[in-house]
Amino acid sequence: MREGLGCSGAWKNAKEVYLGSESEDASMYQVAQVRGGGKFVILGLVGVTSIEQAQQLKGQSLFVSLSLLPELKEDEFYAGDLIGMRVEDTSGRQLGVLEEIFDNGAHEVYVAKKGSAEVLIPVVDGVVVSVDRTAGLLVVELPDGLLGVYTN
Repeated sequence: MREGLGCSGAWKNAKEVYLGSESEDASMYQVAQVRGGGKFVILGLVGVTSIEQAQQLKGQSLFVSLSLLPELKEDEFYAGDLIGMRVEDTSGRQLGVLEEIFDNGAHEVYVAKKGSAEVLIPVVDGVVVSVDRTAGLLVVELPDGLLGVYTN
């Protein structure tokens, strides 16, 4: 499963990116330079020439045109494709809808919400069992005791 966009992927080919709180209100920036790799890249943006200008962009979401993303194989997906999927465990228990994905530094975490309840799902070996994009279903095998943290 391909989940990230490393330097060898879309970021390396991006000539422009968009920054904003939502894609609809994002502003376009021309990319001057790309450095780094893996989960972390550093983008040099045309017109952003001082640390003060860069600080003003801190906390904004970064968007790139879908046309720049490498084509995926049948069993691959981008993490953003999962947002909105139903999440259930291997016993069929409905955990909610995947509403958010974040990186805690060690691994990604999926946030499934059902009403006011949410379950934080660590994306580590053996937890994500299957992803069915056609059915909009993500099946997980939660580590022992994890669900009890949210139901007690």
